[in-house]
Amino acid sequence: MSLNPSWPAIARNVVAERDACIPDGLLLPGEFIARYPARSDELQLTDPSNDATSPKDVTAVEVMTAFMKRAAVAHQLLCCLTQMFFDEGLARARELDEYYENTGQLIGPLHGLPISIKDHMGIKGKKATGGFSGDLERLISTEHGHINQILWDAGCVFYCKTNLPQGIMHLETHSFWGQTLNPHNTALTPGGSSGGCGALIAFGGSPLSIGSDIGGSVRSPASCCGIYTLKPTTGRLPGNGLRGASVTPGNESILATSGPIARSSRDINLFFKVVLGAQPWVQNMGLVPLPWRPEPVKWTGEAGKIRLGVMWNDGVVLPQPPVRRALKAMVEALKKTNKFEIVDYEPMYHKELTLMAHSLYFTDGGASLHARATATGEPLCHLTEWVITLPGVKKYTIHELWELQLERDALRAKYYAYWNSQKIDVLLCPVQYGSAQVLQTTKYWGYTAAFNCADFPAAVFSTGLKVDTTLDPKDEPREPWSEADAHSIACYEPELLKNGPLCLQLVSKRHSDEEVMQALREIETVLPLRN
Repeated sequence: MSLNPSWPAIARNVVAERDACIPDGLLLPGEFIARYPARSDELQLTDPSNDATSPKDVTAVEVMTAFMKRAAVAHQLLCCLTQMFFDEGLARARELDEYYENTGQLIGPLHGLPISIKDHMGIKGKKATGGFSGDLERLISTEHGHINQILWDAGCVFYCKTNLPQGIMHLETHSFWGQTLNPHNTALTPGGSSGGCGALIAFGGSPLSIGSDIGGSVRSPASCCGIYTLKPTTGRLPGNGLRGASVTPGNESILATSGPIARSSRDINLFFKVVLGAQPWVQNMGLVPLPWRPEPVKWTGEAGKIRLGVMWNDGVVLPQPPVRRALKAMVEALKKTNKFEIVDYEPMYHKELTLMAHSLYFTDGGASLHARATATGEPLCHLTEWVITLPGVKKYTIHELWELQLERDALRAKYYAYWNSQKIDVLLCPVQYGSAQVLQTTKYWGYTAAFNCADFPAAVFSTGLKVDTTLDPKDEPREPWSEADAHSIACYEPELLKNGPLCLQLVSKRHSDEEVMQALREIETVLPLRN
């Protein structure tokens, strides 16, 4: 008899254990779930129109109770959680209330703020997985991840962990934990790999969530769910995941970075002020000692305007009609503000950057991914199998890997020179080829992965627009630009995608994270857009 739990019993048992954590009073009857989506009557406190920065005259226990309830509802409708430790969250909230009552002081700037955490990240005493059932007994946190410890010291409350895909390498969220759905339209994906974070935030079950991004994994969920994020430059934030949770542990050919998923841009700023204000580089020698810089940026456009490049497409996949409509409407609105000098930006080297990213993800050809599935007999998901067949995925010898990394560095240098030649401050472009896509169909990462390869910071924000079957008809038949473009054309059915939020991406060059957020603040003066 094998000493290792095997598939599918291990998955069945842990999912049952998770779902048993929902208090009896919060279990939804089947008729309610069948009627979803319906307008929620949750407390105003958890309404997604509120953000984490807003002052609230309530106790930590009241806040925790409200978000606990909404998270329980969200999970039963959307399958967005992997672990629930609500009792521990309430105990922490009571401690915070007692501290405030006894001292009249707050623990820190996040006093009483509930924060949800992606499953592979470290919370002391909790299991972690990289989306494989075999990780359950292998990855157990003995301490908080570095970012999580900073947030905890600032007074936050941890109460749940969120779903992620098998191998953490899909732009959807499907693993042995189940398949996460989009709160705007449950036939659509919430994105990935931090899709549990995105779905929970958008539903109102969390005010702030911590995810990670190596190819679009915080930007895809923010885009699909109509919320905010910033993928920072690597080296700004410490790691937060457990060693061994990634698909290829120790592979530094292309680096992941943690990032917040939130309800507003000011929540993004709050997160970075708190985390970088703790000077994490003092403990982690691999970090750049660069605090969050609030000083106004000196823009380079005419008369001090923001010089904004607009990339209408990446030359590989033409965005679907709703995204093209949103980008055009955004540019037209910004032209009216007289704050932007707007120029077109040609997608030079974007195809090459995307192909290079594919080559850097699985430099063992997917061997470690197969090994983790084989450990329990867990089958590979459809999108897991797809991602390890992308062009460039192979097992590299050490000398081939060295050569590949030299090619990566040369490509980055060419792209950086091209960016500088365009003399832009920030770049406005699509996040994905479409809005949230029908489940199990999202198969192109180029609009996000190119910027991981270049290591440029990128924010995502909602335009306020949504897919509209009347405004977004299919294009006339045309010759596809690529295999991925043909897939996008074939998948576009506006009736299936209705209500999908339309978001855009704002990018700047390496270590210009603050410039991205300050430019976004100016863009927000015209939001939300109206159809």
